[in-house]
Amino acid sequence: MTETDDPSQFEPSRWYWTAPYIAMVVFALSMLALVGLLQTRELETQRNAVARDVQWAEQTMRLHMQGTEEFLGQLARDLSAEALDSDAFQLRANQHIANNGELVNIVWVGDDSVVRWSAPFDTTDWLSGESLSVLQSGVFHRARDEGRITYGEAYMTPRGVTVLEVYVPIRRGREFRGVIVGVYSIERIVRHLVPGWFAEKYRLALQNVRGETLAVNSMLKDLDESVAFEIPLDPPGNGLVLRATAFRTTGELPQSLPTILIVGLSITVFWSLWMLRTHVQRRVQVEKERDRLFNLSLDMLCVVGLDGTFKRCNPAFERILGYPPAELPGTPMLDIVHREEVAATLEQLRLLASGQTVKYENRCLCADGSYKWLVWSINPVRTEKLVYAVAHDITGRKAAEEALRAESAFRKAMEDSVITGLRAIDLTGRIMYVNSAFCRMVGFEEGELIGAKAPFPYWPSEEIETCSRNLELTLAGRAPASGFEMRIRRKNGERLDARFYLSPLIDLAGHQTGWMASVTDITEPKRVRAALEAAHERFEAVLDGLDAAVFVSDARTDEILFANRAFKAIHGFDAVGRTVRGVAVPQPERGDYRVDPRSLTVGDLPRELFDGELQHPLSGRWYHVREHATRWVDGRVVRMGIATDITDRKQTAEISRQQEERLERTARLITMGEMASTLAHELNQPLAAIANYCAGCVTRMQSGSSKPEDLLAAMQKASFQAERAGKIIRRIREFVRKSEPRRSAVHISDVLDDAIGFAEIDSRRLGIRLEVEVAPDLPAVFADRIMIEQVVLNLVRNGLEAMKDVLPEERTLVVRARDFGPHSVEVAVIDRGHGISEEDRAKLFTPFYTTKAEGMGMGLNICRSIIEFHDGRLIVDVNPEGGTIFSFTLPTEAASERVARRA
Repeated sequence: MTETDDPSQFEPSRWYWTAPYIAMVVFALSMLALVGLLQTRELETQRNAVARDVQWAEQTMRLHMQGTEEFLGQLARDLSAEALDSDAFQLRANQHIANNGELVNIVWVGDDSVVRWSAPFDTTDWLSGESLSVLQSGVFHRARDEGRITYGEAYMTPRGVTVLEVYVPIRRGREFRGVIVGVYSIERIVRHLVPGWFAEKYRLALQNVRGETLAVNSMLKDLDESVAFEIPLDPPGNGLVLRATAFRTTGELPQSLPTILIVGLSITVFWSLWMLRTHVQRRVQVEKERDRLFNLSLDMLCVVGLDGTFKRCNPAFERILGYPPAELPGTPMLDIVHREEVAATLEQLRLLASGQTVKYENRCLCADGSYKWLVWSINPVRTEKLVYAVAHDITGRKAAEEALRAESAFRKAMEDSVITGLRAIDLTGRIMYVNSAFCRMVGFEEGELIGAKAPFPYWPSEEIETCSRNLELTLAGRAPASGFEMRIRRKNGERLDARFYLSPLIDLAGHQTGWMASVTDITEPKRVRAALEAAHERFEAVLDGLDAAVFVSDARTDEILFANRAFKAIHGFDAVGRTVRGVAVPQPERGDYRVDPRSLTVGDLPRELFDGELQHPLSGRWYHVREHATRWVDGRVVRMGIATDITDRKQTAEISRQQEERLERTARLITMGEMASTLAHELNQPLAAIANYCAGCVTRMQSGSSKPEDLLAAMQKASFQAERAGKIIRRIREFVRKSEPRRSAVHISDVLDDAIGFAEIDSRRLGIRLEVEVAPDLPAVFADRIMIEQVVLNLVRNGLEAMKDVLPEERTLVVRARDFGPHSVEVAVIDRGHGISEEDRAKLFTPFYTTKAEGMGMGLNICRSIIEFHDGRLIVDVNPEGGTIFSFTLPTEAASERVARRA
């Protein structure tokens, strides 16, 4: 016998495999004994649990009922104190019923056993005015006699509902006033007064004293009668019993089933151990092969726990990421993930936790601080609480994809951003590409155009022949470099003009694959160009139709850029291109411009340069010239001038002025002629007085009895009368003298004194009082003194003539002067005459219109011209006291100076 055949050598191995079998036999016997013990104890535990649960349910029901008793007692006390009306009873009762689902009615029954109030209002079981039944009357009387809360026996109503009633007596002192009745639904008690978990475990039933089941919370029949418990329900008592029976949670299994299972499992374990022995030997060989593959793989292989930490990594981690495999176990997988990829990686790990296989890409941190793209394929093994992962380095592929994606996005962005339509056709004329701008232009979708052949959908029916000819030229390579101008049709039928520019489409190999067309919508440019041409023609027609000469010149070089027909007719048809001064255009000197046009910039525009009248240096004709600085079409600053020939107007104005001056002087002469007799009488008095004083002096001197002081007094009086006569003559000479208007600062009081001095002669003759009212401290006015005297005298004489027929006591003419605003003075002549009608007032200032039989009709018209010459206004109003008010305004000297400075 050899050494290898010695049985003693196999003893350790034999005992190594025999020990598990022995242990399994002991374990099986122990389990059989333990199963029997556990079954007995489990039954006792279930019975104790149901007893506790039923007692808890009974206490819960009792508490709810006691709460209802307290509420009914409060209602009874309020009714006893007469502090509760029907509406309040309904509100409080309905609210309590809504909060307590086991209650169906709350009723007040009077001391005569008749229902008074009931809630809810729409109940049909307890109607106001009904009497209690015999069964209810017994409980009613018991509650009345005992004076405490009394429960009746459960009974079934005519509607088939089993109810339980509680009666709460109402007493006021010793007086019995009825009861408050709370009506419980037995079915609702068992359904609403226990929680949902209780109903899931037990069938709860209420039984009466006869053992009859009144209500149950479940109709399931699968009950375990061995696990049941019952307890009296108090309140309400009366033999009510609460019984709970556990539902059967498992199917009916034989008591021997655990024993059979234990024996069967033991046999299975024995067989498994035998198979395990064979399997272990095979597994050792497989693990060696798996470890060899794990360590030699070029991809990253790892085992990760469900908590996300590495358990084992292969050497590829060090080659790709730079981490030694021995350092990674225990490291969270998220520590090597790029922070921007953490959220997506967490989402994938959640899927792994649910047992799903995942495959995703992310960036991972290398040991040197750089990042690499990895694609992970991970399979979870939930039984082992591990996941097995394979990662492949795709950094190079990602870089190529990113570059390609960026280039594609850039090209797409370019195509979508351009407003020029792009269309490509192959060598047969079939459309193979259109961009979004072209689709927007024609209104067709890309799918409707790609693959289309002639005639294309955007060709108008009336232009098919032209479009076909252009397509043939394109395919033949004879398209003009300037492109085609074609009319195309939108999908909605609208027509538009477009220009097609054609070029060969060359592929990467250098071969032509078709023709590329860039399409531009020229509908609006054509319309704008046509509108501009029409507007230009209208503009030139308007300017050429003007009588005024219009020109535009460069502000710096003075070169004429534009001139209308009237300008060319005056200065020559070759004026454009020459300078303004070279063609002798009437224009102001440089100093007359408001600003120097040569210094203006575009930011200063527009700007008024000059507005005035100039005389042509050669022809002597007068022109009204206006020059305006503006911006020319090319952006430079230009002067636009408009010269209107006003020679005829100037001549007419001069003639009119001369005639008006003559007429004005004539009017003064006429006025003086009318006053001649009165003036003669006026002068006769001082002249007679002078003669008398002189004669008296001569007589005294001849008699020799004269004294020097007497002669001096007489000669002084004669001198005063001579001065008076001279003053009258001087006024007349100044008044009728022809002179140019001279405006200066004059005091209106002085003007009124001189004018009133003339008018007093007529006023005394007619018996009319003249009253002058001049406000103190009036500012000086800027006027011609003689002209204003003429106006005042004319208005005063008109007023005197208007009052010659009124009563003597009303013959008063008032001349008033006062301030009229901060910069004017108003003079008013107020008479009490016969007045002027509305019709006459409308024509009052019309030349040659007069209301006097012997008048010329020019006085008021001349007066208005004089006042307007002085920048004032002459108006006529009705005097509220009767008569007419003529008033005019004159500017003060300060106001005239400001106007002069602004000019």
